[in-house]
Amino acid sequence: MNIINRFFLHVLLLPASLYRNMGVSIPHLKAILTTKLIMDDRRPNSLHQTQKKKQQKPISGATLGTMFLSAILGAVFLVSFAVGKDYITQFTIYFSFYIFVLASTLISDFTSVLIDVRDNMVILPKPINDKTFVLARLLHIIIHVSKLVLPMTLPGMIWISINEGIPGLLPFLFLIVAATLFTIFLINALYIFILKVTTPEKFKSIISYFQIFFAIFFYAGYQLVPRLVSKAALADYSISSSSLAWVAPPYWFAGSWQFLRSFQLSSSLVICFILSIVVPIASVWIVIKYFAPSFNQKLLLISGSEGDAAPVKANNKGIISTTSAYITQMAEWLTQRGAERMAFLHTWKLTGRSRDFKMKVYPSLGYLVVYIVIMFMNVKTKISLSSIQEESRGGKFIFIGVIYFSSFILLMALKQVIYSEKFKAAWIYYVTPISKPGNLISGAVKATMVKFYFPLVVATSVSAIIIIGPKIIPNLMLGICNQLLITMFIAYITVKELPFSTQQSTASKSGTFIRGLFSMLIPGVLAVLHFMVYAFLPVIIILCLLSGIAAWLMMDALKNKSWNAILTKNYE
Repeated sequence: MNIINRFFLHVLLLPASLYRNMGVSIPHLKAILTTKLIMDDRRPNSLHQTQKKKQQKPISGATLGTMFLSAILGAVFLVSFAVGKDYITQFTIYFSFYIFVLASTLISDFTSVLIDVRDNMVILPKPINDKTFVLARLLHIIIHVSKLVLPMTLPGMIWISINEGIPGLLPFLFLIVAATLFTIFLINALYIFILKVTTPEKFKSIISYFQIFFAIFFYAGYQLVPRLVSKAALADYSISSSSLAWVAPPYWFAGSWQFLRSFQLSSSLVICFILSIVVPIASVWIVIKYFAPSFNQKLLLISGSEGDAAPVKANNKGIISTTSAYITQMAEWLTQRGAERMAFLHTWKLTGRSRDFKMKVYPSLGYLVVYIVIMFMNVKTKISLSSIQEESRGGKFIFIGVIYFSSFILLMALKQVIYSEKFKAAWIYYVTPISKPGNLISGAVKATMVKFYFPLVVATSVSAIIIIGPKIIPNLMLGICNQLLITMFIAYITVKELPFSTQQSTASKSGTFIRGLFSMLIPGVLAVLHFMVYAFLPVIIILCLLSGIAAWLMMDALKNKSWNAILTKNYE
């Protein structure tokens, strides 16, 4: 156990005599907390995901990594003090950053700690009383939150100490505690609401979608906010002039800091002070009184149930199937009977159920939308809707950029389609009479294209034809054929494992960086060449035919891959 965890453990065990008078066993309490903190230090966080892929060594510094990331985020919060002309505006922005980032961090990282039902199976059967068990969980939560809050607020403490001294620092520390309690209340309310309206199993999926949303939100904020707001508007902004400021809890904490710092008996500041104290205390009482009992009951359901099974219906031929008619029809149109069709349907279902797959691929969809918005906001190239309609240089850039940049989503999905948490189930591939395993890969590639690229093709094609007109169809077809060719070529070169047959931790091997760079370079090169011949219709038509034929041949070559070209594994 590292020195940070030892410090927190020592501090929280100082009132040992008080705990003992409450009926808590101190040796049991210390043993439980020590074990939990060691496990936290070995639990991989976002900082260690790359490290885990690069080397198969046990993680031992997750706590320090988490605190380091929190300190960096806290330093970013200092941008708040460069906005606006008064402290109320600046602290409102600071507390907005703090509450939002803390909530998102707790949802993505703290969920594994809060919804940890292993205690019920490991600790409760042991001779440990209920008071010790409850206090151990409570102290563990306090330690976990403190390791996020302290480094996150440290840069703010330093800045306030330098500019306002102790009179400004003490109210800030008090309000950080109140804002933290309020944030925890929001998370508990969110969890309870989700568990009320859905099943415990779907709860995990919903939390995953929240994590995806936060990833896209941070990326969009980083890219768009500096472009939307001018420096002059930021310098003169005052949130007190807005009538809606009272609705925002960060405004309460900002007004409360101003009141505690200067003790101005202004009605607005007094109201902010009262709200910043009453609301967090009331939130804690609501959590303990109403949320905690029902939440603990739901936790038992999470550990004992996999959720309600989806209803299974028979089709008009009396055959039971869990696959929609649309997907079945697409599989019949695009694949051959047997291994290829099975791989198509198998890939379609697993890409919608695997949490790890969605966490790595779905954010790319949001990044694409942000990228398109940024291109429209680029003033230097004077890109507008009229320039796209007139097919000016900027309009061509927009059209080709959207067409070829969308391939990154497809390539990301294609890269992840070989990985699975249940990779040992891939033994089924090796006991079936499949002469050409390339059919399995081609079925997976087609399912990935239909699911992650076909909707983009439809949306882009319809939008382009409406905005530009039918004259865009030849260039549109060339872009689509090139994307098919790129996908088939990269799949043939890089995909050497069967679908969902590889463990995610082995993702980084020799040559992965080169293959990734190569995969990104090909769409860029073809985009430049397409841009150069954009206005030459005969050349576009000829290239479209050649690209389509080449994509067809590459698909045929992919389907004919033999077992010698596949990296087989032993699943004994």
